Amino acid sequence: MSASSSPAKAAANGLEPRFSLPPSTPLSSKRSLVIGGVQIYIYGLDELKQPSGVEVAVLYLAHNRTRTYLVTEGIAHEILHRYRTDGREKRMETIAVTMNMRNHGDREISPEANLTWGDGNENHGIDLLSIISGSAQDFKLVLDFLPAYLPQFPRFHNVMMGVSLGGHTVWRMASLAPNQLEAFAIVVGCPSLTSLLVERLGIDAAALGTKGEELHKVSYQRLEKVMNKQQRRRWPRALAELVREGDRKVYEEFPPHVPLLMCNGVHDRLVPARYTSSWLETRSLQNGDLALGKNNAKLFIQENTGHSCTKEMVSMIAEWLGDMYKS
Repeated sequence: MSASSSPAKAAANGLEPRFSLPPSTPLSSKRSLVIGGVQIYIYGLDELKQPSGVEVAVLYLAHNRTRTYLVTEGIAHEILHRYRTDGREKRMETIAVTMNMRNHGDREISPEANLTWGDGNENHGIDLLSIISGSAQDFKLVLDFLPAYLPQFPRFHNVMMGVSLGGHTVWRMASLAPNQLEAFAIVVGCPSLTSLLVERLGIDAAALGTKGEELHKVSYQRLEKVMNKQQRRRWPRALAELVREGDRKVYEEFPPHVPLLMCNGVHDRLVPARYTSSWLETRSLQNGDLALGKNNAKLFIQENTGHSCTKEMVSMIAEWLGDMYKS
């Protein structure tokens, strides 16, 4: 899922444009590093007042479909600048890390695999979900090995943020990297990829006696009975079972004690906010007051906004990060 339309198109539609780095924002230093064949980019190392011997917070950023790491690079520059200059004393300094997602940027092997069903890619579901899975494994690889490449820091405090495709990836990271991430920021991402994609297939949830955002609870045997030949080809059983298990982990195993900031747009047609709000309601019921009573989870749904990461969302994430690590 890509970011929403261009800023000009968003403005024409009366919607908030996606974030673009203001010319006035100072750029942080940038270094590249290859870990296990994956090239990553690290921002802010040269700006650290204490470049060694101290704990450091690391913000990992995952970009959206059909884009490149340059999108999350701009977000990283803005968040690091705001974090350093918000006037509050912090318990630790922060750096940021991003990369090109699988089959994107200089890692693109098949342009067709980044197309949707509407664009003529019959394998869209398989291609998209395998990119999400592979990208999550890449970030897990970096989480594991980056401390070895930066041994000057005795401890890393890891936070992960993602936009759209990157947001879907972040939802999967909690179960893939348990106890390695201290917080999550998810922009226009979906906790239930089954529900999202099955609805896009044109399946009528009401005909199955459920809501669209709860289609992940419906067995494949029941789905198969209402799908036509094309839908069954686009959503084969092997894929459905893989994705359903990932959704189950998001619903049942996402840690309630870990800070979580979710951002959506009121007019997002690609990934409607109701998927996220439904997940949050379910978690609140499962955990009593633990999830919401301690303000561990926050959902921001922005007015006049579609499928986009806006400047308001970036500003909110920077403030949220500063709140976590203020002295």
